[in-house]
Amino acid sequence: MMRPPKVLRPFGYPSQFNTPRNPRHVRMETRKWLPLHKIWKPFEVALLTPALDADLIATFNRIPLGPRPFVITFESHLPRLFNYEDSAAFRYFSRRLASRRCRAIVPISGFARKMFLNQHQGSPLYEALLAKLTNPIHPNIPVPKSRPRADRRQAKTLRCVFVGGHFIRKGGLSVLHAAKVAQQRGWPIEFHIVSNMTMGARNGVWTDPTNLDFAADLLAALDLPNVHHHGKIPNAALLELLSSADVSLLPTLSDTYGYSVIESFAMGVPVIGTACCALPEVIEDGYNGYLIDLPVTDMGIWDQLWAHDHDSPEYQRILRTTAEDVGMSILSRLEALVHDRGLLETLSDNAFQTAQDRFDASKRGPELEALYLDLLGAPSVA
Repeated sequence: MMRPPKVLRPFGYPSQFNTPRNPRHVRMETRKWLPLHKIWKPFEVALLTPALDADLIATFNRIPLGPRPFVITFESHLPRLFNYEDSAAFRYFSRRLASRRCRAIVPISGFARKMFLNQHQGSPLYEALLAKLTNPIHPNIPVPKSRPRADRRQAKTLRCVFVGGHFIRKGGLSVLHAAKVAQQRGWPIEFHIVSNMTMGARNGVWTDPTNLDFAADLLAALDLPNVHHHGKIPNAALLELLSSADVSLLPTLSDTYGYSVIESFAMGVPVIGTACCALPEVIEDGYNGYLIDLPVTDMGIWDQLWAHDHDSPEYQRILRTTAEDVGMSILSRLEALVHDRGLLETLSDNAFQTAQDRFDASKRGPELEALYLDLLGAPSVA
């Protein structure tokens, strides 16, 4: 009997969401890779790992070096060489994507696909890259058979959870502004913050100014009695927290996807997020959550992100105003849910149904396996 092909995936959080979790027809092996980006940041584009024993490499964002064939899933730009688009390195890695070693280029969203096509518009490799570019394959997650979130119609408080390491980029200031106003008004809403509070341009956060004094009073809201800061917690603890929540919040300024959205859905928790990047493809306004308006470019990116010097007073004013405006929009949605617990339960059911229909690993995994087998020319599976 022929052995199933070996598919190698790199170790890392995103790989869990973008490869089969319980494969039956391929042998998935997770392997660590050399962190070349610690030598030079642009090396983040590359994946270097022992792979000669693999039939196929299934990678995320990083373009493999070496002779083995690969399929690459990506979230926005590819190659990820920001500000090096005119470099020899960009041309080299683009040629690797166009080469026969690259069997398929898989966007995780329509947003990612559009970004990729825009990035390579006018390139002599455009047609070769387009031929490899698939339709979006969204991330997958284990989804329980029944909704983990309990019916909280009789609960005395509305419990919200915000998840995001890059606190300002993910919209944490908007959440804190909403918490501050809710506390002032005496509304029964509690806010749980799961974040290691990474902030500032010096820490590599591309939405943030260097000086964070503009946000000092908003950050002080972390000490309010209706705010509970959990820091960074293990994923199992996060899912447990989400399963006891009513609403998940992701009012992000820049987020290619937002895995916390589908993790929330899998627990039966609706999400309030901003209408940018890929979030409108996932959150259906009024069905499984709510979308907060944010002015965006034709590509779906917040239109102020690159419009100003991030250390200018004008950009800091815009950040502050945006945080407050989005925070008030969040609060208006939460107020409605405080007064209509039946609506909340409907949103919860719909969020869980979305997870089952669109993101369940037991359904998406076989599709990915079939893609791998097709790319290798192996017999297809039913």
